[in-house]
Amino acid sequence: MLRKVYISFLLTGLLCISSCKSFLDVKPIDRLSDNSFWNTKQDVESAVADTYGAIFDLITNGPYNFANGDLRAGEVSWDGERIVCFEAVGENDLGNATRMGNPERYVMLKLSDWYPFFQSIAACNIDIERIPQVKALSAADSKQYLAEVRFVRAFTYFYISRLYGDVPLYTKAYDKDPLPRTPMLKVLQFCLEELEAIKEDLPWQYDDPAKWGVRAARGAVYALIANVNMWMAGFDKANEQQYWKATVEAVQEVVNSGKFGLLPIEDFHTLFKGRTKESLFEFSVNANYGATTKYVTPGQWMTHEPVIVYSYSWAWFKGDFMKKLFPPDKADRRRDLWFYLPYASTIQTMFLKYSNVSDPVNWFFDDNLMMFRYGGLLLLGAEAMADMGMNNQAITLLNLVRKRAGAKLYEASDGDLKDFIFSELQRELVGEGSRWYDLVRTGRVMDPNQCANSLTPEQFSRGAWTWPIDPKARVNNPNITLNSYWAN
Repeated sequence: MLRKVYISFLLTGLLCISSCKSFLDVKPIDRLSDNSFWNTKQDVESAVADTYGAIFDLITNGPYNFANGDLRAGEVSWDGERIVCFEAVGENDLGNATRMGNPERYVMLKLSDWYPFFQSIAACNIDIERIPQVKALSAADSKQYLAEVRFVRAFTYFYISRLYGDVPLYTKAYDKDPLPRTPMLKVLQFCLEELEAIKEDLPWQYDDPAKWGVRAARGAVYALIANVNMWMAGFDKANEQQYWKATVEAVQEVVNSGKFGLLPIEDFHTLFKGRTKESLFEFSVNANYGATTKYVTPGQWMTHEPVIVYSYSWAWFKGDFMKKLFPPDKADRRRDLWFYLPYASTIQTMFLKYSNVSDPVNWFFDDNLMMFRYGGLLLLGAEAMADMGMNNQAITLLNLVRKRAGAKLYEASDGDLKDFIFSELQRELVGEGSRWYDLVRTGRVMDPNQCANSLTPEQFSRGAWTWPIDPKARVNNPNITLNSYWAN
């Protein structure tokens, strides 16, 4: 089983927080620090699996991926007072969002505590130091395991950079120094250097389909390279051309590999159940593989009978947003298959993109948590190509996704290519936790016509796009400054 239900280094208190000097101090009794642990290939396999499991457990500790990635754009309605904190997220009123939770398991306060992410990073740092010392590993195995862990560390830094902006950059095992926050672009540049160094050390795809998407392969590395570059392009305008170019090159590598493809749109249940040729990187939520996490996808709130045993939906995408995303007079099989009564905007509306249910009574969903998939990567590449003026190449990638969706292929008469690609990215990835980040990195979050919960340029510059950092971060590390917009 890939993902560990219980992460031993978390349960045993991998990192202590008793003083500033122990901010990332690892207790000697922890198994990762025990020389008797690092002896066999199975020890290493277990430690590497734990790195995936640690970040998975953090992301799924609450409904964070959907809440910050989708709800924050303000295009979801809720049934009355049922989930107050999500309404606050949709208004960017994160002071309330971090305090209120109804029911308690939805409280968003935990996301303000970034410390667990650094526990995960610390475990990666230990693995990176110890794996080369394990004599039981072949040179090839050692190289591959190291590449996987370095990918997970880079992914974690990318994930928290999009949440908090600047973050401390810890890269050494047992680092005890209370470091200040490192500028976000410098952190992400480190990630790119790491990914460039390991991209040849992983296979394009594993022989065992059970590992597809859930274990980092070369496609996942290139997908992360593309996403990091496009994020950096939004914040470093002076160098945006080099980021676009790097994105295009990464996407072309994946396309030219011939290892990935688009599933028929009618097979969307198979796609989101996971481990398909469209998957680049995902986290398993499938009960058949031993996962027990329950609250990952919006299916819990956006479906009802006969999908789950509840008489109506708790939440739904607003009708005006749906009409803009999927115009009623335009053919699109994604709208037809993924939504029930898409424009009704009532408790009867359903979002069926995530509707693989293993237990309808207890609301257990088996849809995997998608981080990167081929359809989204094609559109990200199309976006970068259009930014560079490579319009013909951009249209080719765009229309691959449009054709799969049963939608009319793009033509010049359909309007500005860049805007059309952005809209297509939102259609393709709706509900997958990327919209808020796409709005932020492109600056469209400051356009009321593009984002229901838009920010002013002044709010954006002060960091209103970030998530608040819990003040206790300064207790553990006095060199930390909080995000200024949320500090008052």
